[in-house]
Amino acid sequence: MQNLFSISHDDNVTSLAIGKFDGLHRAHRALFASLGAGGAVLVVQIPKQILSSIAMKQELIPFPIFEVQWESIRDLSGADFFALLMRKFPRLSRVVVGEDFRFGKNRECGAGDIACLFAGEAVVIPEISYHGCPIHTDTICALLQNGEIARANELLGRIYAIEGAVVRGQGLGKKNLIPTLNVCAPDFVQPQSGVYLTYAKLDDLFYRSISFLGNRLSTDNQFAFETHLLAPERGMPHVIENASVYLFESQIPSKMSVYFLQRLRANRKFADLSELRGQIEHDVQQARTLHQAIALPLAREENA
Repeated sequence: MQNLFSISHDDNVTSLAIGKFDGLHRAHRALFASLGAGGAVLVVQIPKQILSSIAMKQELIPFPIFEVQWESIRDLSGADFFALLMRKFPRLSRVVVGEDFRFGKNRECGAGDIACLFAGEAVVIPEISYHGCPIHTDTICALLQNGEIARANELLGRIYAIEGAVVRGQGLGKKNLIPTLNVCAPDFVQPQSGVYLTYAKLDDLFYRSISFLGNRLSTDNQFAFETHLLAPERGMPHVIENASVYLFESQIPSKMSVYFLQRLRANRKFADLSELRGQIEHDVQQARTLHQAIALPLAREENA
């Protein structure tokens, strides 16, 4: 991904999709489908909690990507913004946007104004719905924050994933409960607090897993995002049989991605560690049963 201001010009780009593209959802892919040869994507970065990282965008967008910070263009008029695009992409002949696209100082211009400011073709993609529900990033965020993971995944057209650094936790799980890997990913939109059926990806390998996200109500009341790895099926290529080896400090990778499949239960407080351990054992068994009906992705394979 290149910064728009870091290039002098790029003569290869003839069509450009413009937007925030944070959700990388079904509607965004409709924009990408209208690009064709010579296509590229301009991602406008706005500081806020995210649904996809730069790495995810690079993996899921099948075109060259350029990015620009909103703060660096927010004071440009609509005409100045398109003049900037033409300087950077001299052969640009098509621009693709969604019908709710806004640009220019104080968001003064909309998709309908592009034809007055750009000599090429302006392709405006109408609102996309899935099973009667309009697809918008804000809608998906609300579904995630309400724990409606399956519905959010339907609108995304992919499995929602959070990636972050593996960090040290309390150490309580390994000693008194079950061993977990703790993830720090404050920039991502957090699903509703609770226990989830998940996949975990470490070093390009996928593992069945179960994850907890929320305040640890039964211990220190601090926020945690913890994942317990379940052993994958025997005989899978390039996948170790005992996932617990990753729980030894010398083997833990620095990063992990967690893919959310289904919410199993709400977060709640338990009377003591014994009661909590009993519930966790039940959760793990439920996760193992549910995972049996779900195919485990192979290395380097994403669920789209």
